[in-house]
Amino acid sequence: IMKEFQDAIAEKEAVMAEASRCQNKLDMAQRLLGALGANGGIWERTVRDVATELTVLPGDTLIACGFAAYVGVFTRDYREAIVGEFGQFLIENQVPRGASPDPLAILATEAQMAGWNVQGLPSDRVSLENGAILTSGERWPVLIDPQMQGV
Repeated sequence: IMKEFQDAIAEKEAVMAEASRCQNKLDMAQRLLGALGANGGIWERTVRDVATELTVLPGDTLIACGFAAYVGVFTRDYREAIVGEFGQFLIENQVPRGASPDPLAILATEAQMAGWNVQGLPSDRVSLENGAILTSGERWPVLIDPQMQGV
């Protein structure tokens, strides 16, 4: 009878351990589902944002290409004016573009700009734009470089 009692106790402990493992698996599964649910919302927003970006990509890309091709020799103020005129031309010709297209953001990533800063390029807007123009083209561009950073 003691043997049966001990076997029953051992079986009970094995079942309790299995129940504990199952409960842990269930808790982990619920946590995973919660995390995936949160990611689902993030993915939905990302898909919406990408869809919007794809509609304005042609105009923003044209502005960035025109910027890289033509504005390197001009000062900051004139660069802004030219980009504004590019944008106005696209609006007149019904080319979709973003509300305020930024050629620098299209031509270079934050990581590239940080790398340029580490290599000694000043972090002002004109220097970063010059870096973007230099790395985006296949030929040597003409640039305004008052700080002599390109030498």
